[in-house]
Amino acid sequence: MSRRVSPSTRRRALWLRGASVWVIALLVALVATIQIRSQAEVEQSLAGTDSTTLAFLIDDLHRANDSLNAELADLSGRQAALQSGNSDSADQVLMAEAARLQAIEGLAPVHGPGVVIVIDASGLSVLDLQDAINNLSASGGEAIDVNGHRIVTGVPTLQSGGEVTVGGAPITTPWTISVIGDPARLSEVADLMTQQLRADRRVRQATYRVEADLAIRSVISERPFLYAVGS
Repeated sequence: MSRRVSPSTRRRALWLRGASVWVIALLVALVATIQIRSQAEVEQSLAGTDSTTLAFLIDDLHRANDSLNAELADLSGRQAALQSGNSDSADQVLMAEAARLQAIEGLAPVHGPGVVIVIDASGLSVLDLQDAINNLSASGGEAIDVNGHRIVTGVPTLQSGGEVTVGGAPITTPWTISVIGDPARLSEVADLMTQQLRADRRVRQATYRVEADLAIRSVISERPFLYAVGS
């Protein structure tokens, strides 16, 4: 025997259904508004940008995505090796990670494919050197050396009077900047950098070369830990 639904229950069900439809419609409209607004903001931010710059932006985005995917795959592989229960695999992963961190911190010599940029000029400032280092780092530079001095996070590059210093040591021209990383990406940046530098009246010569196995032997001296002692 079928159960009879009271009028009040039916009205409540109809009200809930109508309210649900209204909420869903509101959410759809909100999402559409946000999407249209975001698209408009992106179009406004890119307004006036030339096609060459847009091409570089798109290329950089693709490279960043590829780099993130590769890093994700690498981290997943390390995690699987550590969770496998195989002590040999875990030891290999830990040793490889320790070597990678030493290279990042500049505590060990490194070698690999890369580029060497030579800049002979007068009157260059620390801003010129910092621009070069930032451009090369952003282009995938994994290890950088300037005139035999390793460049890592925390090493100060400063202007001291008319001299540029790296880690407190003066850097005289010509600057020889050695960078290890993807040679294709680095050579593109090095080519653009040297073209711009040659247009600078302060620059006498700016060249670069690609090397299949570039060695960076300079290292950062490991500093001992200092512990505060209360009086």
